[in-house]
Amino acid sequence: MTRDRRARELWFTGPHAVEVKAGFVPPLAPGHVLARALASGVSQGTELLLYRGEGPVPFDPSLDAPRTPTFPRRYGYAWVGEVVETGAGVDASLAGTRVFALAAHGDLHALDAGALRPLDPAVPPARAVLAASLETAVTCVWDGGIALGDRVVVLGGGVVGLLVARLAARAGADVRVVEPSSRRRSVARGWGLAAVTPDADAPGADADVVVEATGDPGALERAIAHAAFEATIVVASFYGTRAAAIPLGADFHRRRLRLQSSQVSAIPPGHARRWTFARRFELVRALLADAALDALVDPAVSFDDARAVYERLERAPGDAIQTVFEYG
Repeated sequence: MTRDRRARELWFTGPHAVEVKAGFVPPLAPGHVLARALASGVSQGTELLLYRGEGPVPFDPSLDAPRTPTFPRRYGYAWVGEVVETGAGVDASLAGTRVFALAAHGDLHALDAGALRPLDPAVPPARAVLAASLETAVTCVWDGGIALGDRVVVLGGGVVGLLVARLAARAGADVRVVEPSSRRRSVARGWGLAAVTPDADAPGADADVVVEATGDPGALERAIAHAAFEATIVVASFYGTRAAAIPLGADFHRRRLRLQSSQVSAIPPGHARRWTFARRFELVRALLADAALDALVDPAVSFDDARAVYERLERAPGDAIQTVFEYG
């Protein structure tokens, strides 16, 4: 049983301000376990919105009461750790189990044992942080109804965009990624996918499904230009408070296009009768066995260097793909 419950916690204290602070985990409630961090992944979409102060209020309605201020707060949702202590009523054999949690960046977390998401210990922790984005990508593919032979254009080659592209290709779609970063395009090409810069992209109104994953609401105009008659445009991005004019004139109406939001907190209607969150995570667990996903993962950085990490990501987001904190 661990005695030291002191922990480091990442706090967003204001726009462009993060701090690693000392924290403390209280004694375990019955039915809970204590898990110690191995790695956690930074979301360049949602977390950079928070870092820049561009998120809505409340920032996360699933966590926040109405009018809850944005700062200060802990955040993060791609955390991998190992169970080090079990509370009353919990099978002691769970100690040593590797787990994934939708939990904030930090050393220690008390987790409900009934909601644990065990991981295969053969999967490296740095790859395992992709579980959250894989859940998002799976949901996005379902929301788009992507099928064998479909022409799919993915706008944005960040983690979610590249995962959507890979899963769409596995489903038998003909996929093209549009991404300005040469590093991200090289990952797509290494997976056998077509990838072009926005300047070289020539929308031809011939895509069955367009996935907008750039994080830029202005990209919806390009998405409409790519979409064929009765095509679906899936918005995977979270824009926060940002907005842009969208041309919903002749092309959008005459081609009978469908603008579809995609959000991981619900199972899409076409799957909801058969799929549960647990079944979806079983799929994610299987997908994590794919070593090719390591191409998305940047060299791990020390959790103590978090402030410099967010500053660097804001300056040059295209230089990184999946940023991972390591806990030493």
